[in-house]
Formats: sequence, C-alpha cells, structure tokens
Amino acid sequence: DKMHPVFGKVVDGMDVVDKIGKAKTGSMDKPLKEVVIVKAKVIS
Repeated sequence: DKMHPVFGKVVDGMDVVDKIGKAKTGSMDKPLKEVVIVKAKVIS
C-alpha cells in the first residue's frame, strides 16, 4: 500500500498475508478485529 514498509519475503502462506491485508480497518488504519501472527520463521 506504499504506506507501511515491510522487509522480508513470504515463501509460504501468501493467501494468509492477503487475508490480513483485506481486514476491515477503523481509525488510523487499525484493524477492527485483532490480527495475530502466531508463528513466523527467519530463514537465512
């Protein structure tokens, strides 16, 4: 969205990233329902 920079690469689960991106938001672009990333990995 050119407003929230993110550094990294999604190697699996892009459908989940898209779903998070489509979450309805309220004031200050905050999601109306809590969005929680339960698990993430650093691959080097």
